[in-house]
Amino acid sequence: MFPKTLSVALVVIFLAVLYSKWFPTVVEVINPTETRIVIAWQKIIKPPTKKFQRLVVGCNSNLDYIVPGTKLLQSLNVEPGDKTNHETLHSLDHLQQTFSHFFSKGAAAERSFMDKDVFRQITNAAEKLDDLQVYIGGNAALMATKILEMFPDVKIQYIGPVGPKLKELFPESFTIPESSHIPHDEIHLIMEYKVDETWGSHTAPVATRFITSYDESNSKATMLETFFENLENFSPDIILLSGLHMLEGQSDEFFSQRLAVVKEGLKTLPITLPVHLELASMAHKDFVKKILEEVAPHISSLGLNEQELSFSSHAADGPHKNDFQEREGQPEIHKVTDMVLWILKTFGYSEDNQESKLTRVHFHSLTFHIIGTVKGAWHNSKEAVAAGTRTAGEQACDMKTIQPEKVKLRIPRTFKRFTGDEDREFDEFNPVLSWELEGYKFVFSPVLVCNHPLRTVGLGDAISSTGLMYSEYNPDFSS
Repeated sequence: MFPKTLSVALVVIFLAVLYSKWFPTVVEVINPTETRIVIAWQKIIKPPTKKFQRLVVGCNSNLDYIVPGTKLLQSLNVEPGDKTNHETLHSLDHLQQTFSHFFSKGAAAERSFMDKDVFRQITNAAEKLDDLQVYIGGNAALMATKILEMFPDVKIQYIGPVGPKLKELFPESFTIPESSHIPHDEIHLIMEYKVDETWGSHTAPVATRFITSYDESNSKATMLETFFENLENFSPDIILLSGLHMLEGQSDEFFSQRLAVVKEGLKTLPITLPVHLELASMAHKDFVKKILEEVAPHISSLGLNEQELSFSSHAADGPHKNDFQEREGQPEIHKVTDMVLWILKTFGYSEDNQESKLTRVHFHSLTFHIIGTVKGAWHNSKEAVAAGTRTAGEQACDMKTIQPEKVKLRIPRTFKRFTGDEDREFDEFNPVLSWELEGYKFVFSPVLVCNHPLRTVGLGDAISSTGLMYSEYNPDFSS
């Protein structure tokens, strides 16, 4: 009996060794392109020599109610109809029309609700759905938790509106000033949808989400003063800021007043202390233009997606400014490079504009990322863009490491890097590209898009925070 058992054990061990040796080759035959990209990323991605250790992150946080978007509308007896892009929402019709607009475009977007009672009606319906999920929400909160997940040894001071339930969900290691606590949690509604899902006559070209909220704490940026007042005691080596988009539902005068607080607070910081600003979806041209003109020169790094980049160009008369209204589906690579270059040249640091701190722009979309930097200001950018794109696939599919059979390369196999460039063939053995243009450095990597996304909310925040933590800032680049 014993020899037979031993023989079976030896066969099992032999098969296990054989499987581990040949499995990558088998997967590569089935998914050769995706496997080669994953292997290339593994070789490229390394943390920077000098890592960020102490971070202050704020100012927007809330509870996220995540639901299937079309299912929620059906539960509210809302029928499919026309698509219209409303800047703010006042009714269920506004919600349906704006949801349909972005659903048909396959573009992530966010709009504020102006009617508290209608929004409460919507969240009550969401709470009755069997597949409601409740998570930490808000760009700043999501960036902070993602960073701690990747780098457990970092010290994070979080400043934003933190209600009782959110405090329970937050990591215990967060330092949260008492002035950040609020009596009731703010709620944001995340209406997700899948690729090829239909809503009436509309079909979603990609899987993404529409976000809406009625949020008094974040919409009035009540924590801005608290944020800047608590910086000095913590002595951070980088600052991450988000939530300015939540001000969009306010009056022009109120928006300008709160933006002035941000501007003055940033001006008090040491020139050598990097600040990253994460944008989110906005629809008010004047507000976006003000952020670019008044805030961007006082930050070091900017994170944004295709909707935010094209709308910035639309609002401030940049290149391809009509793309925001005309583009369907994913953006073209060369146009993104043109717009990132325009932001850096117009609002960033240069020999002619040495008062600006802005030296880095991280663009992220469903299918690819581009990081543009002022030469010498940031290091490890190839590693950062590869880490960010890898994170996108991992988080969307909810897996710790990318499995090539669950993702797909979706960029064109031939493309221009920028306007005026010649067509180039994509090489999956060398997926991370770098080039220089007008004295600025660019790095590019495709995303391996999850075939069946499990959760799209927070992807941009995870991507930006990952890319940032794999980047290395040079505070002496301009000296």
